[in-house]
Amino acid sequence: MTPIFMPEGDLFRATAQAGGPWSPDMLQGSATTALMVREVERLAITTAFAVRRLTFDLWRPAGLSAFRLQTEMLRDGRKAKTIQVRLMDGTSEIGRCTALLTAQGSESPADPFSKAAGSDAAPETGTPPPAFAQKWSRYFQNVSVRLIEGALEKPGPAAAWMRLDVPLVDGEANTPLLQAVQAADFSSGVAQIVDMREWTFVNPEISLYLFRAPQDQWILIRSRTRVGACGAGLTTATLSDRHGPFAEVMQAMTFERRPAA
Repeated sequence: MTPIFMPEGDLFRATAQAGGPWSPDMLQGSATTALMVREVERLAITTAFAVRRLTFDLWRPAGLSAFRLQTEMLRDGRKAKTIQVRLMDGTSEIGRCTALLTAQGSESPADPFSKAAGSDAAPETGTPPPAFAQKWSRYFQNVSVRLIEGALEKPGPAAAWMRLDVPLVDGEANTPLLQAVQAADFSSGVAQIVDMREWTFVNPEISLYLFRAPQDQWILIRSRTRVGACGAGLTTATLSDRHGPFAEVMQAMTFERRPAA
């Protein structure tokens, strides 16, 4: 299986499998966010801290280039640490991840109002999207999708299980956190509410708030999008695995009408 990135020394070269929906020569957002969180997760394991918040700012389109990661500890506290990971294409900064890590306690209080594990239909019971929807991007063709509510090809809220089936980085297994981050970028696509022949929409950022670590390769996205004024919108999503919800996602959306054909 061809991976999304091939390591070249301290660089990561994007393969054609990384191509996104707007151009096959530009990376899917999932590829860039997952590559940055790979570095965050490495530092979290080293410090034995838990990843609690991930905020990605996607500043400019990324081509099929070789990327370098620059990491800086912004705050090195006893109970909380803040890490910054910058994705560099030569001297150009493509995007940035700011991650909050917190110390792990020995126990948590009971939550009598939490959703019971197993209350969502399993991925094995879901249905794949139509073949034309799966061809949304080259990257998306490497993602297994199983819908349990709504439809990708129709506007409206939906719920879909997703799993990246090829390695993000050659020779490495995809971790549950990496699967969660790459899936989260599809939240706005799962809950798209416009006719994409008439409108484009982009999310220049995405934030994840995690209240426990994901534990599975399959990630369920349950999302919806709201539209405000002046082309603004907001997508919110809950991420779950087979054990139940583990994170909330927010994406600031920008809509623009396509020129008339």
